[in-house]
Amino acid sequence: MNDPGLSGTRPRQARQANTAAVLQLLAQGGPLARGDIAKELSLNHGSVSRIIEPLLAAGVVRELAEQSTGVGRPRVPVELDSSSRYAVGVHLGLERTTAGLIDLAGHCVRTLAENRDPADSVATLRHAADLAAEMAGSAPGPVLGIGVTAGGEVDRQTGRVVRNDVLGWTDVRVSGPLRERTGLDVVVDGNVSALLGAELTFGAGLGRHNVSYLFVGNVAETGFLSRGGGTSSNGIIQGGFGRLLVPGLTDGGHGRFGERGTDVALLAAARSAGVAATSLTDLIRLADTDTDTVASGLLEARSAQVALVADTVYDLMRPDMIILGGSGAPSDRWLEAVRDRVETTPPHTLVRPRSRGNPLVTAAAGLVVRAFFTKGTAEWIA
Repeated sequence: MNDPGLSGTRPRQARQANTAAVLQLLAQGGPLARGDIAKELSLNHGSVSRIIEPLLAAGVVRELAEQSTGVGRPRVPVELDSSSRYAVGVHLGLERTTAGLIDLAGHCVRTLAENRDPADSVATLRHAADLAAEMAGSAPGPVLGIGVTAGGEVDRQTGRVVRNDVLGWTDVRVSGPLRERTGLDVVVDGNVSALLGAELTFGAGLGRHNVSYLFVGNVAETGFLSRGGGTSSNGIIQGGFGRLLVPGLTDGGHGRFGERGTDVALLAAARSAGVAATSLTDLIRLADTDTDTVASGLLEARSAQVALVADTVYDLMRPDMIILGGSGAPSDRWLEAVRDRVETTPPHTLVRPRSRGNPLVTAAAGLVVRAFFTKGTAEWIA
């Protein structure tokens, strides 16, 4: 006897899961003919057609010109129409709030930034809501929602920043003010979880299932996709590596990465050494062009620190790929420097991020795009 509470639920769940699978497949490997989609996902042709037709009607996918193989009926490929829907991304950083608009392929259409006092959470969120509303209003097509990222501990379920020591925030509700101002759905997540999700959706981790992301900035955080979660962020575990012991940047001692290896520590070491750099960008430029041997030496020392962190993560997790984000490998030269120093990590597993545009804005908006790809429900494609 069927449970009346479940009547019709499983077919709807199956259709939702199959729609999500088709969207993800087209995002990763399109365009594809219906027969190829059926073969790839082990579905019958009728099921694929019932999934594709609503997506065509909603404009989410489009048909391309027929391709004749000389045998049987011509093939009609379909592809994701990346300009059919948009998502707004908002990053709450230390010194500024940045908002942007991306399409379904992760292309950044527009960005805006505003400097502000991070300690005033009420004013920060009010201005963030205004920026998000402006972005949504400028979109050339329907907007799916708003994604927001922040550092520290974030509760995705309630849309709160539980604790962010850098901003000085404790238990700040983020989603409410943005939802009230724009009328759009809001997703909130931590920086590194969103950054890894963006790489899984648009960048280096596309189609991968065992990936780590090491973010080096004012904080040291890591994300790890613990299972085959596709473009969903549900399988991503986020943590920190600031307590790992690493060699100092300018001395023979050791200390915690959170004290010896962050951007703050790197710039402090540069100032102490008399390097003429007022920002991390200046320091990296001096090191990349070899115009300052002290700057180059500091980046060499930082690369040794990052290599030790990568080895630790690899020994624990055995990922197929480790993405070095933030200033962990700020250019191809310093990626090679890290690769040269790892001991247990296969060098080819170390890569730099490849998602487009402003990484943190793309990551924030990507929260919404991933939800769209993953859920595949009627309300998302209406």
